[in-house]
Amino acid sequence: MTDIDVAVAEKNELPAAQRFYESRGYGGAAVVPSDFVVRAKERDRIVCVGRLCQEHGLLWLRGMQVDPQFQRQGIGARILGRLDQEIGNRWCCCLPYDHLVNFYRQAGFEPATESLPMALGERLDSYLSRGLKVVAMVRTVESRPNNSCMDSSVKQSLP
Repeated sequence: MTDIDVAVAEKNELPAAQRFYESRGYGGAAVVPSDFVVRAKERDRIVCVGRLCQEHGLLWLRGMQVDPQFQRQGIGARILGRLDQEIGNRWCCCLPYDHLVNFYRQAGFEPATESLPMALGERLDSYLSRGLKVVAMVRTVESRPNNSCMDSSVKQSLP
């Protein structure tokens, strides 16, 4: 396996992160300078991106995309681990595909069981109406992992 560099994206890497999203068919909002973007690179090529955004008064984890050639190699988990550090003790939400619920549980996200904030509920309804199989997940201060649930190799690889 080649060496993969996982790091917080520099401002000059944001256009490349956006191009990566476009190459993956990601239809979410464009990357903006205020986003906290974590990228994985093989040499000079981005192979995975994830980010945190402030929208509608909420912190969102969104846009986790991994090049299919690099899936199931722990790269997404490394990105999630770095985003987990940045989230810290804050409340955060995401709308992952339903088959990825356990992946997001690694970072303390749980399927939402209580009433959703309006912006999260509206986005969830919009995605579901388009046939996307997603679930609303939230991470509260109480659900933040102590990293004991993360694989030790992931913890060691975090910057």
